[in-house]
Amino acid sequence: MLTFDLLLYTVMSLAITDQPRQKTNLSPNDSVFSEIVESFDVQNSTMEEALRVLRQHDFANILIGFEKIAHREGERSESLSLSTKRATVGEILDQLCQHSKQYRYEIIEGGIIYIHPAHAESDPLGLLNIRISDFAVQGKMVPAAIIVRIGELAPELNNYLDRKKNEYYSRRGISPASPGAIGHGNMDPNVNLHLRNMTVREILNATVVYSVRLRDETPADWTGNKPPTTSWMYEFVVNPNAPTGLGGTPRWVAF
Repeated sequence: MLTFDLLLYTVMSLAITDQPRQKTNLSPNDSVFSEIVESFDVQNSTMEEALRVLRQHDFANILIGFEKIAHREGERSESLSLSTKRATVGEILDQLCQHSKQYRYEIIEGGIIYIHPAHAESDPLGLLNIRISDFAVQGKMVPAAIIVRIGELAPELNNYLDRKKNEYYSRRGISPASPGAIGHGNMDPNVNLHLRNMTVREILNATVVYSVRLRDETPADWTGNKPPTTSWMYEFVVNPNAPTGLGGTPRWVAF
């Protein structure tokens, strides 16, 4: 079983300006910023769609943390088009953010590309800033599942979400539905992830870093496959009538 104790993990942002930029003292993971993408093309896309296309060029090493602007279900607030040949990952990110004007990005510790709104809210309730005193996950689970289930696995976040949901149902005199059981696949890797005194956002980033270490240290199976690296996205879908009691629905997505 792979053990990864990130008690001292701290996410430190490196400031990024709106102009083309260079980075020095890059770690091996940070070097993806200078990686050449032979061809990149998106037309009439959202930032999420563009980032998914970018990650497909090097799924193992292009690692992303993305906070979407809070929005209503099905709402599209932008239309991005970009076509380049032999551009670096950094140059593509520069152009995407310049065309969008809604987002900016930073490269944070571990080589994670962190994209967040330039002006609008992505997390109106501050759920990503909730501090988790002790976060532990053990057993068979892919890192992507940790991201998707962070609202269940992070104790203080889970307690807050449950309290708001119970208040919503209590005001209406009904009982909330019980969540269904979530199974694990037999082929999922064994994980042992233990983090302390970190925000939800920092845990998401640490999980991405953990997925890289898990891939590097886990032997390939008989087909030659290893556990894939993961990235994360957070979105808050505004809906005053949502049964979460939050005025909307928070979603944590792995991609």
